[in-house]
Amino acid sequence: MKKEYIYEVENMPQDEPISSSIGFHGTNTKMIELSDQFQQLKTDLMRGNHDDWIRFHALIGTPGIGKTTLAMEIYQDPEIHSKFECRAWVNVGRVPQPFSQILRGILADLGGITQGGEEIDYSFEERLPDKNWLIVLDDVWEEDAWNSMKQFYEYIQNGCIHVLLTGRHRKTINAFVFGDFWYEVRFLNEEESMKLLCVKVFGDEICPPELEKVVAKITKLCEGLPLMIVTVAGIISRSEQNKDTTYWNDVAERRNSVFRDAYNEIIKVLFPSYDYLPQRLKMPFLFMGVFPRDYNTPPSKIIMMLMAQGLLSWDKWECIFLKELAYDYNLVLRILKSVNKADVEFYVEQYKTCRLHSSWQHVCRGEASKNKLYHVLNKFNDASGEILTGQRGLCLENNILFGIKEFRESVRFNCAPYVRSLLLYGPYHQYPITIDVGFMLLREIDALTQRFYTFPTEILILVQLKYLALTCNGDVPATISKLFNLRVLIIHPHMNIRRCAAPSYVPIHVWDMQKLEHIEILGKGLVVPSHVASLEKLSTLVGVNASISAIFKLSCRIPKIKKLGIQIEITPSEDLNDLLSCLGCISRLGSLETLKLCITNPVINHNHVFVMNPRSLKFPCTLKKLHLSGMGFPWKYMNIIGSLPGLIVLKLRSYAFHGSHWKTKRYVSMKHCYKLEDIRKASFLDRCHGTIEIELEDCNPLALTWATQLQPSSGGRLRVTTFSSYYEKPKTFKCERDGGRYVSRLDAYKNFEFKGQGDDGKYKSHHGDTEEENDVQYTSDYEDTEEENEVEYASGHEDTEEENDVEYTSDHEGTEKVDYSGEISNTTKEALHMWMHRAKERVN
Repeated sequence: MKKEYIYEVENMPQDEPISSSIGFHGTNTKMIELSDQFQQLKTDLMRGNHDDWIRFHALIGTPGIGKTTLAMEIYQDPEIHSKFECRAWVNVGRVPQPFSQILRGILADLGGITQGGEEIDYSFEERLPDKNWLIVLDDVWEEDAWNSMKQFYEYIQNGCIHVLLTGRHRKTINAFVFGDFWYEVRFLNEEESMKLLCVKVFGDEICPPELEKVVAKITKLCEGLPLMIVTVAGIISRSEQNKDTTYWNDVAERRNSVFRDAYNEIIKVLFPSYDYLPQRLKMPFLFMGVFPRDYNTPPSKIIMMLMAQGLLSWDKWECIFLKELAYDYNLVLRILKSVNKADVEFYVEQYKTCRLHSSWQHVCRGEASKNKLYHVLNKFNDASGEILTGQRGLCLENNILFGIKEFRESVRFNCAPYVRSLLLYGPYHQYPITIDVGFMLLREIDALTQRFYTFPTEILILVQLKYLALTCNGDVPATISKLFNLRVLIIHPHMNIRRCAAPSYVPIHVWDMQKLEHIEILGKGLVVPSHVASLEKLSTLVGVNASISAIFKLSCRIPKIKKLGIQIEITPSEDLNDLLSCLGCISRLGSLETLKLCITNPVINHNHVFVMNPRSLKFPCTLKKLHLSGMGFPWKYMNIIGSLPGLIVLKLRSYAFHGSHWKTKRYVSMKHCYKLEDIRKASFLDRCHGTIEIELEDCNPLALTWATQLQPSSGGRLRVTTFSSYYEKPKTFKCERDGGRYVSRLDAYKNFEFKGQGDDGKYKSHHGDTEEENDVQYTSDYEDTEEENEVEYASGHEDTEEENDVEYTSDHEGTEKVDYSGEISNTTKEALHMWMHRAKERVN
């Protein structure tokens, strides 16, 4: 395989390197934004002389994001010219170039040889003065560039050499760039995108006011990719209709061919990155294009669906493909769980969600249809016989298509015998349709956006089915056990309505389906059989209802469970102290990492006394995430929870604990605690010599006032961040103050006392700087149903400040100061007045 690849690369046509053929650089071109990254890179390059020092810098990122443009802006900067007397720019490209060719390019820039020279005199030491050098290697694909440059360094005796590389793949760049000297070029934000589009379309003129909104919508569809913005702008500027507002609206609504033409135009830039992928990564990457645009998909769902199709084995070690695509090859956009942007990405488990840029989605869908992996259908004309013939997958972005008889017949005749996956990803459709068109070999059905009145019995003959996701209010039939190959079973209700007189249960026959690994059945009761039955492979069980007595039996039937989410209904014969015994049984689950327990009918009894001893409350020591609701535990139990060694995320909702005071020794983030009144400094704070962090989101403004009045000890630092959506434009307030000298130790314990009626709010405490705002989403909907409405604040520190243009701090110049006096500042009074008004609206 290696020999074949080398032969293919060596015999590629010797075209002009891709970077130079599509770059936007030039002496008359001004870079649009990315000023922060430009300044950061320039600062690193302008640092003092380092004799006998060779330093590498790298710009990496997906194709078309502006690496070459940024490098050229650095290369042409006047201050860089004064710093580096010798400069050279070399286009490397995908085809590896020999040292002689790279050297010829360097000498050409120095004026010592022309690019067309046939021979090089290798006695050229006198041509390489011992001065400061800046060498740009643009569009590096292979490590051979590094090997070639090592020969060049031998001729520089006393100079300082800075090498700036641009490349698409972090895997290649990491071979010779270490530490903090590589930069991932970011996507443009909405303001920068709009500015770039307007410059390319209107030139020196401003955008007409009547077009501002539609232009903003068009730039948003480009998703911050400069190449896409410039290409769309070029098509618009060449159109004879660009003076007509109707034309602009059609572009924004995708009613004409502008975006389709733009995607087709930039394929020649994107496709080499796909073609460069190892063969084992190509099919998984193509499959990711099946998900709808702007659809953030949990990694676990991608992995399970690929396994169901047979594109991955059911071996977790193969799951590293997602990390390779996202991190090593910069092809997949991902959201990390941690708020610490400096965290190194080692595992897929660090990803909260993944998705493709729309330009890459276009590439993947075209290649997938060509290779018969799947075909995406939006309208009836997409179902022509020639295209459908032999397709192994169908993805409908318009669910109503199955309601058209001619469409069903076309599918039945052309591809039904071959289809392995049926994915319904159109807008939610509440009226039932039939999907019985003769599918026999289906391995996965994902139809959560299509409502079925009753469980579709035609599915029960699909014995090859491994992944099934439906929306259905009807009972799950006992014959579900016929699907003995099923590994993932997801059933959501159309409406979450409980019938007290006739509750619905998960059929007991589910316990006979020994290959099940993931069960997610929302709102149905779980019955544990009296006979000995266990699901040895089950790793996820969420959404089901169960009594405390059922949980006692359940804990010994799911030995390898990793994620457990149960809604508990307390019966009259059960006591909350029984819940403690129940947790004792759960604590014996040695693989459990996520536990979510919610009492659906909590009895608020402030006089209830829990048994309080060190052994009364038990959880598995393997827990990483814990969610509690309705328990009514005393706050003293928090000390027991705090002793869990691996706990990262703790979420408490709806009377999980009761009491007006809570003392904590951890980094704290709090959301929607409307009755939180003050944050009091504990005596331990006087001995803390680290950074103390408090985050408040949509809490009582009085809490912010109290938090900012806290005085850290000498050598300590207080950092308070709060986000409020109660203003017409959401605002972020930041405050940072030192108690004395600067210290570098940031992981000291924190100790605060929170006072107020916090039972209605949500408290969250976790270790260090690592925070996860949402759970690992095992499917597209279960966790989302509860958490989509939460503002994801903690994972976006860098963006909130830029977007809101409001910063309150105690140290930086040119910003508004926070009033630390004992009285409430005017800003706080304004916030309090607005908060009281809008909080009442939300509560009502």
